[in-house]
Amino acid sequence: MPATKKAGVSLPYPVVCALLGLLVAWIPAYLHGPIAEKYNVLYIQGAVAVWGWYTGRCFIGLLVGLTSWPERWWLRGPFCGFLCMFPLGLVSLATPGCGFPCMMWNQATAWTIGAFTAGVAYALTGQQRR
Repeated sequence: MPATKKAGVSLPYPVVCALLGLLVAWIPAYLHGPIAEKYNVLYIQGAVAVWGWYTGRCFIGLLVGLTSWPERWWLRGPFCGFLCMFPLGLVSLATPGCGFPCMMWNQATAWTIGAFTAGVAYALTGQQRR
């Protein structure tokens, strides 16, 4: 289904969501990590381990664009963010020196990324879902 033309954007809704999600997914890396050193002290290759969180955040926009439930963007965006980061939140809970605060910050930024992506995509395309 082609995107509704609004504000000069003619890209399909899933593409707009994926691109927006890729752009904003990197902001939490500068705000709260995770950082490789947290895993290096556990004799885990931290430089590799943290990419789980980085790629999980990058998938939020794609998931928002590809799903159609819940129908309203303001529910679907945070829900997709939660789904993408929940498994890694469990890893944060199990990480010494991290625990619940790390999980909470990762979930909060994931919900924000999802809501921002869905909201801006709605504003640009006029669609709530694909």
